Formats: sequence, C-alpha cells, structure tokens
Amino acid sequence: STPHPARTFISGATAIRVNYKPSLRHISISEAANLFNLPDLHGALADYLGREGAYAQNFHSFGRQWRSPPDAHLPFKDLQIWYKVHLQQKSYHDSSSLGPVFTVNAHPPDRTWQYGRHDAAILQVDARHEWPSSGLTGHAIVDVRLIMCPLSPKGVRLIWGDRFLVYVRRFDIVPQQQTSVDRATGLHILKRAMRVSGEFLGDVFPLDQIKSYAHLVPRFGEAADVRLTSMNSFHSTQSFWLNSYFDKDFYYTLAL
Repeated sequence: STPHPARTFISGATAIRVNYKPSLRHISISEAANLFNLPDLHGALADYLGREGAYAQNFHSFGRQWRSPPDAHLPFKDLQIWYKVHLQQKSYHDSSSLGPVFTVNAHPPDRTWQYGRHDAAILQVDARHEWPSSGLTGHAIVDVRLIMCPLSPKGVRLIWGDRFLVYVRRFDIVPQQQTSVDRATGLHILKRAMRVSGEFLGDVFPLDQIKSYAHLVPRFGEAADVRLTSMNSFHSTQSFWLNSYFDKDFYYTLAL
C-alpha cells in the first residue's frame, strides 16, 4: 500500500526521501525529548502549531523567543521518527543531470555516538528566495536533530499528521571584515546560535524546507582539544567552517 504521507517528494529543486518504515514507529513526545536530549521539543512543537493556525502547509521562519510553555496543549501525544533523510538535486549547470545523493543523519545517542549522530543542512527560511539560485540569501545553516511525523490519536485524523517535520538548531554566520567569508580560506565561519536565555536556538520546521546537505568542519583555532574524536567533535565544537569545497554544485551555489 502507498504510505501516507509520501516517503518521496520534491520541494523546489530538491528531491527528498525517507525510508518506507520509520526507525521508531510509536514514541511519546516526552520519551523522544529524553532520547534525543531535546528538552524544548514539546514547546517547539506547540510554537510550530501556533504558527500553522487552522491550516497546514504554511512557510516557517525562526523565532527568537519561545511563546509556548513546555506543558502547552498539543492535539497529539506521539510521534513516528526517522533516523535519516536522503536529498538529491539537479546539477547546477545542467538540469538534465542529477547530482549525488546525500544523507542527513539524525540518530539519537548510542554506545558508539555518545551525543548522537546528526548532520548539518541548508534550511529555507524566506519563501522569496529559492535554493540554489539565491545562494545562502533567505536560507540558514542548521543542525538537524530530529526527523518526525505526528501520530494522530486513534479515531482522529489531524492535518498535521500529513507532513514530515524536523527539529533543528541554527548556526549563525560570523561576519568578517568587509566580507562574509574568511579571506584565507574563502569559507564562512559559523557559531551556534543562542537564545537570550543562553539556550540553543532550536525550532520545528516542515521537512520540505530542508534544501541541501551541508558539510561542516570543526574550527579548532591554534590547537585542537585532544579530547575531540570523530564521534564527539560535532557536539563539542562551538565554531565551524562551512565547507563549500566538498561538492562542486554546492560551491557554485555559495559563490553567488
């Protein structure tokens, strides 16, 4: 039978696919928040629904402050969760040619990955600017922490149950002198975005606003912390390079 929502779909210039079966078929919101170490998940979902209003399919942008308390009412209590999503785009200079498939992971912590395994992505935050033609204008670099779909209560069908969602945390681009990139490397420098409360700036978005995989490289400075490994560096590092050289089409897009 055909799954609902569809597991493969197109958003702008990006094809998006999740696995037929979810990694977690049924988990409560509170359990998911504990498993993925996302204490603000409940409030972020309430904020998302508050922005949606009575109709789904609205476009979302980041908000600086939470409006919903952590115990706000939600019309659902449970989620389905996927540990990865696959993204593919057409070649930047040849629309008849497909680019490589990139996987964005959003795994919870386990014995190997103490802090979970999650990747960065490009998120569209302004409907007036499309990827890749607009470059980073109207887009944000984010840390993808959770890929989910709300489960409607038994006997009830919610409009929000027809849409995949992601919980992400934003990175800010650190401005350089008279330019947006580091002069020596030609790369953007990123830092984790924070709320005024000192907590990470996280929010819930529709999955179809994710437009591209993004490759981040920890920025160590003069010396790297000897405690960093391939399993914990993404979690423990506060400053990153946005690597535009890992893929030629990504490089062309950021060169705009």
